[in-house]
Order: sequence, then structure tokens, then C-alpha cells
Amino acid sequence: MQISYGITKDPQLLGEYYRVRELCYQQELQLPSFDGSEEPADRNGSIFVAHNNSQCLGGARIVGDTKELASKLLLADLMVELDLEPGSCCLWERLAVSEAYRENISQPEFCGQLVNTSRSLGYDYAFMVSSVLNARFYRLCHSALDIPFQIFHHVECVPSGPFAQLEHVLSVAHLREGFLDKVVPETNHHFALSQQSYYGVAA
Repeated sequence: MQISYGITKDPQLLGEYYRVRELCYQQELQLPSFDGSEEPADRNGSIFVAHNNSQCLGGARIVGDTKELASKLLLADLMVELDLEPGSCCLWERLAVSEAYRENISQPEFCGQLVNTSRSLGYDYAFMVSSVLNARFYRLCHSALDIPFQIFHHVECVPSGPFAQLEHVLSVAHLREGFLDKVVPETNHHFALSQQSYYGVAA
């Protein structure tokens, strides 16, 4: 399988990505009413996908720094609160990998491509809101690329709607450091079926 990564506006790939995230969130996050179809943030952001030709295997949404977190904090305000150096920041959302293809996708490669794509869009930091277990998992993925990834347990972040029932924590990847268009290290770390389901998606 030849896996490619990047931003897409292709209607077929977008439609498949929306279906992948809908299934992941419904089945693994136990949100049966979750609707994965296009949202306003999809149109305002950039959709990053992993695909094999016209077949979408997974992806994530990259949204710029005017985006508000569910806690109503602006990312720009968080930069000051967390004492981060000045820079442009984004939010990674709706990350999902198809259950059928997790044994084919390397975790560090996926993360490395997402990092480089975000860098190419001009971002220095990427925030993520997820469960603590997911945050720890993605920290491991980024450590393989020498990319600092911090988890902020002290920042209150309580999403509303169907996500309100889920545990959440704020994390940030420092995109200016570490991996820079290097060959992704060969590892056996894949989004494998044998892993616990929460490794497949982030809220």
C-alpha cells in the first residue's frame, strides 16, 4: 500500500474522511449520535488526510488561531497564559484513523506528516484537546520525532454538547523544534487493531 499525506479539497476524499471520523467517534468514543459530516470549521480550516490513491485512511482538521476552545479561551490567550514564546498556533481536531487500516499506518509517520503540513501552513504550535490517555499516546508519537509535546493538566477545558461527558485535557506540540523533513524513523508502532480503541481518535 502506497500511503500519501497532505491537505485535500477533493470531494471524494473529504467525504470518506467525514465517514471515517463519524464511525470512530460513534463506536470508540461511544457517541452514537455524532454526525461526522462537514462542519463550518471544516470549511474554515484545512483537512489533512492519509490516503491510498482515492481511498482515505484517516485524517485530522487543522484550524487557525482565531479558533476558540470549548472553554471559550482563545488560542492567542492560551499562548500568554502558558508562557509560550510568540508564534502562530493552530488546533488539531477530529483526528481519526480507519479501524481497517491501522496496521498499515505508522504512528510517527502520521504525526510527522501532520507536523510538517502544519508547519507549511505557517504554524509554530499545535494545540489538541483529548483524553489524558490519548494525550500521553500522542506525546509518545512525537517523542519519536524529537518534538516537544506538553500536557497541561491545570488548564480547564470542558467541551459542551456530546463531548461534555468525556474526559479532556489540553496539549500542545512545539512545531518549530525537532523533526524537520527528515526520514521518519523505522518503527513497528502502528495504529494497530490490537491496541486499545482510544488510540485511534482524539476528540
